[in-house]
Amino acid sequence: MDTGLAVRAWADFRSQWRTSLAFHLITQLLGVAVFTPIVSWIGRRIVLASGEPVISNFDIAAFALSPKGLAFVLVIAALSVSLLLAEFAGQSWIAGHAIARHRTTVWSAVAFVLRLLPRLILLSARVFLRLLLLALPFLAAAAVTWFTMLGGHDINYYLAEQPAEWQRAKLIAVALIAAYALLAAWQLARWLYAVPALVFTGVSPARALADSADATRGRVVRIALPLLLWWLLLTAAAIAITWAFRQVSDAGLDWAGIDVRRVLPLVAVYLVVTLVGGFLYGGLLVAGHQFLVTRMYREQMGDDWKPIKLALSDERTRSLARPVAFTMLGLLAAAFGVALFVASRLALEPAVAITAHRGASSVAPENTMAAFRAAMEAGATYAELDVQHTRDRQLIVLHDGDVMRMGDDPRKVRDLTAAEMAAIDIGRKRDASFASEHPPTLDEVIDLVRGRMKLNIELKYNVPDPGLAPAVVELLQREDFLDQVVITSLDYAALKQVESIEPRLVTGHIVTAAVGNVVRTEADFVSLNAARATPSLVRRAHAAGKDVHVWTVNQPEVMLRMIERGVDNIITDDPALLARVIDERNALSTLELLGLRLRVLFDIPPPELTDPAAVPQL
Repeated sequence: MDTGLAVRAWADFRSQWRTSLAFHLITQLLGVAVFTPIVSWIGRRIVLASGEPVISNFDIAAFALSPKGLAFVLVIAALSVSLLLAEFAGQSWIAGHAIARHRTTVWSAVAFVLRLLPRLILLSARVFLRLLLLALPFLAAAAVTWFTMLGGHDINYYLAEQPAEWQRAKLIAVALIAAYALLAAWQLARWLYAVPALVFTGVSPARALADSADATRGRVVRIALPLLLWWLLLTAAAIAITWAFRQVSDAGLDWAGIDVRRVLPLVAVYLVVTLVGGFLYGGLLVAGHQFLVTRMYREQMGDDWKPIKLALSDERTRSLARPVAFTMLGLLAAAFGVALFVASRLALEPAVAITAHRGASSVAPENTMAAFRAAMEAGATYAELDVQHTRDRQLIVLHDGDVMRMGDDPRKVRDLTAAEMAAIDIGRKRDASFASEHPPTLDEVIDLVRGRMKLNIELKYNVPDPGLAPAVVELLQREDFLDQVVITSLDYAALKQVESIEPRLVTGHIVTAAVGNVVRTEADFVSLNAARATPSLVRRAHAAGKDVHVWTVNQPEVMLRMIERGVDNIITDDPALLARVIDERNALSTLELLGLRLRVLFDIPPPELTDPAAVPQL
C-alpha cells in the first residue's frame, strides 16, 4: 500500500472534516425525512393496487416476480443505492475542493448533489441491474441444488437433523454465495471511479461506468487494498472503543440496577454516546472511503485531471465547535425527555397473555398431548398448535409436511390416514418416557383442554388445501368451541375464508415479512416475530384496534422487553418461565418498574429477575 497516498488523503480530510461530517449528518437526516416516506408511499400505492391491504409471507415471492413487484424492487433498489451514491458524490465534491486547496460549505455540497441527483439515480439503476444479472446464474444453481438435494422432506427436518445432504447443500450454498460476493466485489471495485467521473467530468452514467472500468483495468487490487485496510482499521478501533465503553457502562448500569434515580441519567448518557459514536463511525467510514477514492482518481488521472469548475464558496467557514456543543446538549436533554416520557406511559400491571408454542415444547415433544398437558399445568392462557388434513380428511395436529423430523418417518401427512398417523411414535425421539405420544387429532386436543385452556389454531398449508379452513370451522361449530379459540395462518386468504364462514371467530395474521402496513390487515390481530414488534408498530396496531402477538420468545430479557413494549400475547416454548417473569415483574415497586422500563425499552439488558434453571420442569 502507498502510505503517501493515505497521508495525502488524510490531509485532504483534515482540511475539510467539519464540512464532511456535516454533510454526512445532512444525508442521514434527509434519508430519514425524505427517502423513507417516499419508499413507504410507493409501497402503499403498489400494495393498494393489488387489492389487499398488505402483501405478506409467501405472497411476497409472487408479488416480487410480477411486473408491479419487479418495478417496486427496482425503484427501491435504485433509490437505496442512490442515497449512498449521493453521499459519495458529496464527499467527492468536498474532497475535490480539498485537493484544489479551496474551501467549500456543506450547503454548496448539498446543492451540487441535488443537481446531480437524476444522474445518480440512473447510475444506481445501472449498477443494480448489472449486479442482478450477475446473480442470475448463481440463483439458478441454488434452485437446482434445492430441488435435487432437498426436495424430499419438510425443510424443518433438514434444519433439525442436519443430515449429510443438508451439509452438502450448505457447502454448495456457501460456495455460491462466496463466489458471487467475490465477483460482485470485483465488479464494484472496477466502478469505484464512476462517482468521481460523474462529479468532476460531467459525463453520462453509462460513460462514467465505462471510464471507471477502463481506468481500473489491471489496478483493482491496488485500488481496493487501501479501502479495505481503512475499513478494517476503523472497524477494529470502533470495536475496541465500544468494548471499553460497554465495560464502563455495564459497571455503571449494574450499580444502578433498576433504581430509576440512578438509571435515568445513565440511560441518557448511554443513548447520547451510542448515537454520537454510531454517527462518527458511519461518517468516518464513508468519508474516509470517498476521500481515498477521490485522491486515487485525481493522481491516476495526472495531467488529464481537468475537472469541471468547482464552485468557490465563502472561505469564512464557521467553526462547528459551538453547534456541536449545542447539539450534544440538545441530545442529552432530548434523551432525558424521552426517558421521562416513556416512564410516564408505564403500565404497572400489563395484561399480557401466555401462549404455549406447540404446547410446552420445552419440556415435552411439540404438538403432543403431553405438551398440551404441560402447558395447562404451567398456567398458559393459550396453546398454539398446527392443523392440517390427512389423506382421509381428518384434522391432525402436526407442524411439518412429513413425519421425518418428529418420528423418522419419511411419509407425507397428505398420504397417510388418521389411523396410520396414530400409529407413528413422535415422542420416543425426544425421550423414552414420551414413547406413547402420537400426532393427536384436533378433536382430541379440544376434549383435553376444554374449560382449562384456549387454543391458537394455525391453519398449516404445507400443500394447497382449500377445504382446510371450512373443515376447522365446521368442527369448532360442532364442538361449540368458537369462543375458546383464535385462528391464525400465514395465508391471508385463508383467514378471509374463515371470517366469511364464521364472523364470530377471532383471526390473527402471522407475518414473517411484508410489503405494506401490517396493521391494516382485516384480521383481528397480527402475530409477529418478536424482533419486528417495535414500540412504534405496537402503538400503531393498538391505534388501529389490533392486538399484537409475538413469537417465539424464550429468554427472560426478551420477555421483559415485549411486556414493556405493550404486546398483548407472548408465544413461548417455556410458558412456566414466562409466568414466573410476569409474576416477578409485577412484584416490583413503582420506581423499580420505571427503571426496568427505561432499560428494557432502550435495549439495555435488565438485571436478571429470574433464573431459568430454577423454574420447575413439568
